[in-house]
Amino acid sequence: MCEFMCNNLSLCLGDDFKCFDESTSSRSPAFDLALTTRVLSVAGMESERGSPKWFGVDCNPATGTMKAEFDCPADAWFFAASSADDFMPYSILMEIALQTCGILTSWNKAPLTMPSHNILFRNLDATATLLQHMDLRGKTIVNVSTATGYSMMGTMGVQRFTTMLTVDGVDFYQVDSSFGWFIPEVFEKQVGLDNGAVLGLWHARPENAKKIDAARAHNMLLPQDETDLLATADLRPGEHSLQRRSAQVRFLDGALLVLGSGEFSQGYAHGFKMVDVRDWFFSCHFWCDPVMPGSLGIESMHQLLELYSIHAGLASGIRNPAFKHDLGKTLWKYRGQLTPKNKRLDVEVHVKQVKHEATCVTVIANGFLYVDELRVYSATTLRLCITEGVTAAVDARCKSHAVPSLVPKSDFSSTSALTVHVSNAAALRSALLK
Repeated sequence: MCEFMCNNLSLCLGDDFKCFDESTSSRSPAFDLALTTRVLSVAGMESERGSPKWFGVDCNPATGTMKAEFDCPADAWFFAASSADDFMPYSILMEIALQTCGILTSWNKAPLTMPSHNILFRNLDATATLLQHMDLRGKTIVNVSTATGYSMMGTMGVQRFTTMLTVDGVDFYQVDSSFGWFIPEVFEKQVGLDNGAVLGLWHARPENAKKIDAARAHNMLLPQDETDLLATADLRPGEHSLQRRSAQVRFLDGALLVLGSGEFSQGYAHGFKMVDVRDWFFSCHFWCDPVMPGSLGIESMHQLLELYSIHAGLASGIRNPAFKHDLGKTLWKYRGQLTPKNKRLDVEVHVKQVKHEATCVTVIANGFLYVDELRVYSATTLRLCITEGVTAAVDARCKSHAVPSLVPKSDFSSTSALTVHVSNAAALRSALLK
């Protein structure tokens, strides 16, 4: 897996992949986002050695089942960073499911069907179903992913997968997904979800101005105003598990929360983040191809929905309230990306339904993400529960809580720093080793 992450692909996948050893193609995520521990087996691959019958390669990219595992530490950084010690951020669940697809796609030789050796691998869309609530701390999560289709559309290769995550013999998360292999030129002018049209944020469009009641709107900067938001909702430190405890799982610099607004008139929230080239995830995803994982874009929607739920008072009356994921389906679609070259991320959620039960409140919403004003992500039926917690995980020290990270720290002021161009893979590898 280390070779796959940042070294010679041929040492992991065989001599057919020597052409990628010095390329800038997408690799497996690294450091804090390396969520595949080992690959156990590959079966069901259709192949004819030396034959070019499948898009010029001797293996059918539409076939194969890979079994992999992730050893999930009980004290993993993402548990310590989230709002409760047993609460896995939804983005991490997504990554555990999807990363095996990123390995299987190379094993069944999909990259070799492409016209270039510098290519990008991107998730396009998925339907995910959370089937069971499981405590994943200290467990080995089994991932079984099967390739179900492959097609070429011009210079783009589109591959489909189905994935099941299992722990202790129980199936708990299923994902049907599609990915694309692209030449980099495709992203030089991305068109997003709206064929290049810039629609503007929902609350800023003239036709929606009357749907924003200033008296029911709340503006805040993050993280500095979060303490006041919790206090206004009568949530005292030590009596709830509703606050993210590390900047590593916070993706917003500010938010607008509006009761009774949005596409469904049930509630609306907007958040934004200014892109920093030093954002931790760029060094993890991917080596020589820095891009914000789509999963973290979905995570920013979850963070925004959490803030809205607190502002709306949905935790009121629940003892030691804590967040958990609601069972059921969530869908997402990506038609663009965020890289260090971009300036700003905007995200919005539109509440569709709020369901009240005796000890639980469930919030269902749709979301969108914009990169430099272009709408590029959509999510349907984001699902969040506020339920009784066994114990509170947040205390008065949460604002200064520091979570250990595997992400390398860089001293940008160091006089010994090396400067290399990202396209020079050999020089970059040498600099990293030094």
